Amino acid sequence: MTDATLPRKTFFSGFALPLFSWGLPFHSLIVAVLFGGLGFSAAGVRAFAAWKEVMVLLLIGIVVLRAILGKGPRASVSWVDLAVGALFLIAFAFLIAGEAWLRIELPRGTELYGIRDIAFFLLLYFVGRASPEIADDPDTLRRLYIIAVLTSAIAIVEWLLVTPDTLVLLGVASYFQDFLNVSAFTAGNEYGLPMNYWTRIGNVEVQRAGSIYLSSQGFAVPFLIIFPAATAWAFGAIERRTWSIRIEYAIIWIGLLLSITRMTILVCVIQLFLVILMLRRPEWAVIGVATGMIVLLVSLLVVPGLPAFMWDTLTWQTGSSLSHSKDWSKGVEAFFRQPWGSGLGTTDQSAVRFGVEPLTADSGYFKYAVELGIQGLIAHLAIFAGIAVASFKVARYASTKYRRLLGTVVLFTTIGVMINAMTGVVFNAPVLAFLYFWLSGAIVTVAQKDPQVRQHASATTPPASLAPLAAHPLPIR
Repeated sequence: MTDATLPRKTFFSGFALPLFSWGLPFHSLIVAVLFGGLGFSAAGVRAFAAWKEVMVLLLIGIVVLRAILGKGPRASVSWVDLAVGALFLIAFAFLIAGEAWLRIELPRGTELYGIRDIAFFLLLYFVGRASPEIADDPDTLRRLYIIAVLTSAIAIVEWLLVTPDTLVLLGVASYFQDFLNVSAFTAGNEYGLPMNYWTRIGNVEVQRAGSIYLSSQGFAVPFLIIFPAATAWAFGAIERRTWSIRIEYAIIWIGLLLSITRMTILVCVIQLFLVILMLRRPEWAVIGVATGMIVLLVSLLVVPGLPAFMWDTLTWQTGSSLSHSKDWSKGVEAFFRQPWGSGLGTTDQSAVRFGVEPLTADSGYFKYAVELGIQGLIAHLAIFAGIAVASFKVARYASTKYRRLLGTVVLFTTIGVMINAMTGVVFNAPVLAFLYFWLSGAIVTVAQKDPQVRQHASATTPPASLAPLAAHPLPIR
């Protein structure tokens, strides 16, 4: 297949993936307006909010049906499949027998929300395995680029014009306190909005942009996949960068910076340079460094309290830094007390929603280690390793431009997730979790089927004792 030969739209690429790509970013805002703004019943809104889970189950049903009928891409079983499947089965085993095995009592629904927050989205990996055509569709990246520009522009307008009172009127406070039942995250302000809606720089409380995600972290974390996709589109897919492209890319950066989410901003800077270097555009990396240094120096000079804020951040003296340290200590203690797992829904927001004291928070790694034990953590890390290897091969050797670009996006999203997960449970963001595993599954299939990737992979001949196995992979449909 050449770059000029684009695949026809399928149900996955033409409907399902666009639905998730557009629906997930606006999900929280729509639910908040329906429940808190318009006063619809909690039961009715919860039924509507379950659209994404229903769609995942529908897609899995279609994938299974296609396999039974012998349709869909033929691919060999990958060890990434085994890691993803193992993690899902571990979580499912805790759901079925966790309370009896661990002899714990949790509020009704805690474990259901627990498996949703820790493993349900893994099913989309297998949807991706069955829909590799999305890697050849330019709309996959173009759509994420448009979403990045749009949500960032909304964030700028929000920061300039939208007041806390307006957010309360839209139903945001009621959404967090009554619908999500996470009032613990809204303490310390008279509006009932999330605490991270503000941060202190010097002696001034500064508003942080949340865009359509309704919180600064909820807005920033999806950038772990949206930002490398936008960067790959702007620097790799578009041959001629017009002034409009430059302005749009600047809007993306301004929106992200207004979230004042330090770790995610740092990760996006790393992703920027890695994507540019992978695309072999070192001159843009130099321009980026120069521009970033100028912006940083000007900001330090004109923003009161910013130098002290950055120093406290670098020396781990901010309130969030102390919170991270406390939660990590709790995570270490909980893990060594119960190394085989403490059960679904016992950490982070899954516990908070049901009035359970979370055993740990602020770390994706501790969430898997504490809830699912060492076996869950090993499977979790194996998934990252497998996706990184497959996406690197596609980014380097795939036969078409769009495959290489999507491989680059998945590779550096994986790196970004692994870094950011040290200080946050990033898969709490459905935009990131759902899209990342869907795109990752597609890339693993491309890595197996693309002739140029296979040619480079076969350059290292397996030992003679393993050659029969390599020559006859297990077929799946």
